[in-house]
Amino acid sequence: NAGRATFYPLTAIRPATETDEVRSAKKMPGFVGRADTLVESDKRYRSVIEWLLLRTVIFDNIDNASNAAKKLDYKVKIVTLDGQVINTGGAFTGGSTKRDSGILSRVSEIAALKENAEKLEKKINETKKALEEIGAELHEAQDALRDAEQDKELLLTLSRSQFQALDRANAQYNANCNILERLKEDKDKLLDKQTEAGEEITRLGFDLSAVEERIAAIREHRAKLSEERGVIDEKSDEYAQKANEVFITVTSVRKDIENYERMALDVDVRVSDLDSEIKSQTERVSDLEFGRKNQDKIKEESKQEYDRLENLIESLNKERREVETGSDEYERELRELREKIKQKNSSRDAFYEAVVNSESLLERLKKRDEELGSILYDEYELTYEDAVSLGYPAVTEENREEIGAIQASCRARLKRIGNFDPSSIEKYAEVKSRYDDLNTQYVDITSSYDELVKIIADLEEEMKVSFVTAFEEINRNFGITFRELFGGGSAELSLSEPDEVLTSGIEIKAAPPGKIIKSMSLLSGGEQSFVAIALLFAILKVNPTPFCILDEIEAALDEVNVFRFGEYIKRLSEGTQFILITHRRGTMEVGDRLYGVTMPQRGISQAIELNVNDIEGKQKELLDGVL
Repeated sequence: NAGRATFYPLTAIRPATETDEVRSAKKMPGFVGRADTLVESDKRYRSVIEWLLLRTVIFDNIDNASNAAKKLDYKVKIVTLDGQVINTGGAFTGGSTKRDSGILSRVSEIAALKENAEKLEKKINETKKALEEIGAELHEAQDALRDAEQDKELLLTLSRSQFQALDRANAQYNANCNILERLKEDKDKLLDKQTEAGEEITRLGFDLSAVEERIAAIREHRAKLSEERGVIDEKSDEYAQKANEVFITVTSVRKDIENYERMALDVDVRVSDLDSEIKSQTERVSDLEFGRKNQDKIKEESKQEYDRLENLIESLNKERREVETGSDEYERELRELREKIKQKNSSRDAFYEAVVNSESLLERLKKRDEELGSILYDEYELTYEDAVSLGYPAVTEENREEIGAIQASCRARLKRIGNFDPSSIEKYAEVKSRYDDLNTQYVDITSSYDELVKIIADLEEEMKVSFVTAFEEINRNFGITFRELFGGGSAELSLSEPDEVLTSGIEIKAAPPGKIIKSMSLLSGGEQSFVAIALLFAILKVNPTPFCILDEIEAALDEVNVFRFGEYIKRLSEGTQFILITHRRGTMEVGDRLYGVTMPQRGISQAIELNVNDIEGKQKELLDGVL
C-alpha cells in the first residue's frame, strides 16, 4: 500500500534498434543527442534504458524541434532542453510547471498550529499565574496603603510636635538677637577690611577692561571666520551641484553602454543563428553535390553507351556501304543486319520501358512501405525492425491466404472490441492514484477543518473572557483615576453591544464635578484631553509597562490640571519610566532630568542636560552652609 510502480524485467526487455528517422535527426540543426546516450546507468540496465529512450531525441529549443518534427513526418518523439515535448503523430506537450505548496503541506501547518496552540495555552497559564501573583501583590499594596495611612496619622502627630519645636525656636531667636549685637561689632571691623577689598576690586576692574577688549577682538575675528565659512558653504553647494550633474552624465553614459552591450548580445545571438543556418545549408549543399556527382556518373555511363552504339552503327553503315557495292549476298546480309538492328532497337526500347516501369513500381513500393510502416507504428507502436525481431513467420505465396484470413479474423475481433487505448491501464492507474491521494487529502482537510473550528471557538471564548475581565478592571480604574484627576465627578466605560464583546464598540461616559454631561462633544478641548489622560492612566494601572513615551498630551490643559497631571505622573513613575515631550512649565517641574535642544549655529544641534536631583542637592548644601 505504499503506491504504484512500473517494473521492466531484464529477461524480457530487448534493446530497441535505431530507425532511419532517428539517424536523419542527427543531421538536423539543434540536435543535442539521443535520450539514451545522455543517461548514465549500470551496464545491466542498459537494455531497459535503450528500450525506453532510444527513439527519443533531444533538441536545443522548440523552433528547431518543430522543424525537425515536420521533416521527419512526426514519426519520432522529440524533447527540448526546457522540457517541451513533440509526441509521435504531432501532439505538443509543454508549458510551465506550477510550483506551489500542495494541500499535503497543510498537515505540517496544522501541526505547527497545534504546537502554537500548546505554547499559547502554556503562556495563558503563566499569565493566569502571574495575575494571581499580581493579585497577591495588590493585597500587599492595600495593606501597605493602610500602613501608610497610619504613618500619615503619625506624621500629623509629629507635625504638632514640630510646632512646639517652632516655639522653642522663637525663644532661641531672641537669644540670637543678642548674639547679633555682638556680630555688629564684628561688622565694623569687617568694613575696614571691605575698604581694602574695594581697592582690590578697582585693580581687578582694570584687568576686566583688558579682558573685555580681548574678547571684542576675538568676537570680531570670529565674525570674519563666519563670513569665510559662509563663502565656503556657497562654494560647497556649487561643487555639490556640479557633482550631481557629473553623476547624471555618468549615469546616462552607463545606460548607453548597457544599451550597446545589449545590442551586441543580440548581434551575437543573430550571428550564432546565422552560423547554424549556414551549417545546415552547407550540409544540404553537400548532399546535393553528392547527388549531382551520382547523376554525372550516370550521365557519363549513358554517354559512353551512346558513343559505343554510335560507333557500332557507324561500323554497320560502313559494312552496309561495302555490302551495297558487292553482290546480292551482301544485300541479303544487309537486310539481316537491318533486321538485327531493328530487333536490337526494339529490345532497347522494351528494356528502357521495363526500366521505367520498374522505377515507377519501386517508387510505389517505397511509398507503400512508408504507409505500411506508418500504419504499423500508429496501430501497434512498432517499427519494421521491431516487427521482424518478434520472430513471426514471413508471408509467402503459399501462406498468404492463410495469414490474410487470420488478419481478417483479428480485425473483426478488434472491431467487436471497439476502440482500444494502449495506455488506458497506465491512465487508469494514474487516475486511481490521484483519486486516492485527493481522497486522503480531503479526509485530512476535513478533520483539520473541524479541529481548527474547535480551536478557533475555544480561542474566541478565552478572548471573550480575557477581554471582559480586562475591560471591567480598566473601567474600575478609569472611575478612580478620573475622580483623582478631576477632584470628583464620575466616569465609566460601556460596550455598545454587550452580547458581541469582540466586535462591540466602546462608549465613554464622563461627568466632571458639578456638570451633567450626556455627550463627550459637550466637554471642552482641555476636558476631553484630561478624560483621555485618565483613560490612559487606567490602562497603565491594569497593564503596567517598563517605560512610556508621551508627546505633549497635556498641551490643551490649564495650569491647575497641568499641576494635577504632573503630580499623578510622579506617583506612577515609581513603577514606570515616563519620557515626556512638553513645553509646559508645570510638567517640567516634576521631571527628574531635563533635556533641551538648541541650535547655536546653522545646521548644528546641541543637547543640554539638567539633572534636577543634582540641583536640589546643591541647593540643600548651600542652605546647610548658610545655616
